[in-house]
Amino acid sequence: MSKLTEKVKKKKKRKARMRLVSISSIGVALGFLHAVSAFYLRQIYNVKTLAPAWRITKGEILFSAGDVAILKRDVALKILVNTDVLVAEQLRMLIIIVLLGAIVYLIGSKLTERAYLFLYLGGICGTLYYIFLFAFLRWPVSFFSKDALVLLSFPVIVPVYIPALLSIGALGAGAFLVIKKS
Repeated sequence: MSKLTEKVKKKKKRKARMRLVSISSIGVALGFLHAVSAFYLRQIYNVKTLAPAWRITKGEILFSAGDVAILKRDVALKILVNTDVLVAEQLRMLIIIVLLGAIVYLIGSKLTERAYLFLYLGGICGTLYYIFLFAFLRWPVSFFSKDALVLLSFPVIVPVYIPALLSIGALGAGAFLVIKKS
């Protein structure tokens, strides 16, 4: 009887590992799609970064703390080449979030598990986004390069190290919680 329980345990462990590999593959694919869609948009509109090329004035800033600046909504149009790019960037970000949400809803069975999975997949996607962007565009040139984030509400200008650290943190926390649950 103990051989049977050992086989069952091994089978459960193998299944848990394959589930984690499958979930991780989804995160890698989303990170790639996120970066490649940004790459194509930036190639089409001939921009490397969404950070403004000009010096931001006090009138354009809603809130500022250290390296982080939250800008007024109309500044987003100045950052991007035209309205079409802004809409495309906003939709790209929204679709990635919707895809992450839909995937974790389908994979997870409880709210806490879905939250762990969202952290894990979002962490993979966010981390690989910058890695793939660097592979395609040779940007960001450093962790201190500025990027525009959160164009869905207000543009937020931050050095790349902030979203990179947040993504790595989410990946680590999500991985720990997903593995712990397995």
